[in-house]
Amino acid sequence: MVNYQKTPFPWFGGKSQAAPVVWQALGDVAHYVEPFAGSLAVLLLRPHEANRTYFSETVNDLDGLLVNAWRAITYSPELTAEHTSWPVSEVDLMARHLALVNGREELLSHMRASPEHHDPKFAGWWLWGQSSWIGSGWCNGTGPWCIGPNGGVVKQGRGKREPGVKSVLPFLTSDGRGVNRPQLRELGVGGPDFHPMTMPELTRWFQYLSTRLRHVRILQGDWKRAVTDGASLTLSVRQGKGMAGIFVDPPYSGDVRYKDTYSSDDHTIAKAVREWCLKEGEHPQKRIVLAGFDTEHTELEQHGWRVVEWFGKGFLAGGMGNTGEKGHQQKRERLWLSPHCLPVGDQNESSEEEPDPFSIFLDDDL
Repeated sequence: MVNYQKTPFPWFGGKSQAAPVVWQALGDVAHYVEPFAGSLAVLLLRPHEANRTYFSETVNDLDGLLVNAWRAITYSPELTAEHTSWPVSEVDLMARHLALVNGREELLSHMRASPEHHDPKFAGWWLWGQSSWIGSGWCNGTGPWCIGPNGGVVKQGRGKREPGVKSVLPFLTSDGRGVNRPQLRELGVGGPDFHPMTMPELTRWFQYLSTRLRHVRILQGDWKRAVTDGASLTLSVRQGKGMAGIFVDPPYSGDVRYKDTYSSDDHTIAKAVREWCLKEGEHPQKRIVLAGFDTEHTELEQHGWRVVEWFGKGFLAGGMGNTGEKGHQQKRERLWLSPHCLPVGDQNESSEEEPDPFSIFLDDDL
């Protein structure tokens, strides 16, 4: 691999191709907040220098297994890589899926008790499975197969629904994606000593991500906690030494996409986010960028918000544009920019040149 600024797993609704537009609109803000973290594609593609003493970044997500994966990469990159590196195996996909679904609540209870608690094994299994799974539904716990009284896998009847999983083939369309991508492979078997099961390039990738995320605050919970004035307006922002930039990418409305796309899903949350945007959009210390489909948030345009098309032309390009009932709808992707956002294309507040969104290979979060 040449570029480590990549999400190590595929993610529905990833915004890697939107990142340049988002950062042009936000500028080099003193505090960056992302209340729906997901793949962190926008944060990882930030064109400004990381780990400076005078700015901060905060991300949040409701999915405990996703947050555990980011925590584990941050605090235990080598051990997480060790548990992530595994052959794609259909039987292991179901076994690990069941283990994650059944162990999620206990893990989450420990994560809530300690801001640094993480489980590298569960993180590695989740990353591997997210990269091996076809479509949506990974770890949402709604499938028919569960662990029976004798410890084996049984199929539930319609009248009973324990946390369960679906039975699917692993992803076979390409040579691999996410942590299974072919760029991580070591050629051959390394002579008489062989090469380790954990691909060295995977470890290097996680070490880079660990360094990048070292000073990023990672929250797990309701999105509204991350965007209060107390949380988003840091001391430097309150003192007038910069702006708070908030990128809001909620699950799109239920009438434009499939159900159960995420393990923690809500088809009504986009409306609540829009109402928050209407309330906070005029705040002089906040620049807000909201993602959605073309028809979702047009009400904002009556209040000084600008709308921008960002979708990438071509098959399977664009955020949520491939998961709607009508198929590939990437042409509908939009970003709404609050009144205090910078004009798109304005580089006055950027310390570095914005990257070309198509100059690097950005498939893993699509």
